[in-house]
Amino acid sequence: MRAVLLVMVMMLGACAGSTATVVSSDGPGIREAQAEPAQGPKPRIAVSDFDFRGKPGVGRGVADMLTAALFNSNRFIVLERARLDDVTAEQDLAATGRFDPATTAPVGQLEGAELLIRGSVTQFEPDCSGGSVLLASTRKACLAINLRIIDVRTGRVVNATTVEGSSRNSGVGFTYALSDLPIGLGAYSKTPMEQALRNCIDTAVTHIVQTKF
Repeated sequence: MRAVLLVMVMMLGACAGSTATVVSSDGPGIREAQAEPAQGPKPRIAVSDFDFRGKPGVGRGVADMLTAALFNSNRFIVLERARLDDVTAEQDLAATGRFDPATTAPVGQLEGAELLIRGSVTQFEPDCSGGSVLLASTRKACLAINLRIIDVRTGRVVNATTVEGSSRNSGVGFTYALSDLPIGLGAYSKTPMEQALRNCIDTAVTHIVQTKF
């Protein structure tokens, strides 16, 4: 008994110095997002993985950031596309008959997108200034993405633009991109490239909001 108590005390002591933080966002709550009418005033939008021929994971990471930022803007119904297989797999499990029908999601109710965002990363330079590697404050990171907004009903490209971001941009308040960097971009956390990414995503969301119709 004393050994068990000692182990518990040691575990509590180890956890005492640990902390966890929830990063808040301005996005809707779960019930609010679920209750949003599919045919309501907010357009249904989805983001495909971005093309990038450089480091693997960068294109998906940028798409993940844009998806989260669009949701946090609270101006769209954001639909999952990058990991839709996970959703359909859960529905397929429910169809096996091994789950309580009262707790399973019915099939045939996935929502289609009205707008699809396709894009590519055309510039990804963690150090585009030629500054000293030892002095992070002198370094500048540069990022550029091409965006296309596609009307899913017709397949028409209804808007195309290039968004550029750098770690020296001014006037951007990180309104939308509040979460941690996703897998594929985590190596750039707390570097000039993180600021360039957030600047670029923030500007991209502002552009999409302003041109959604």
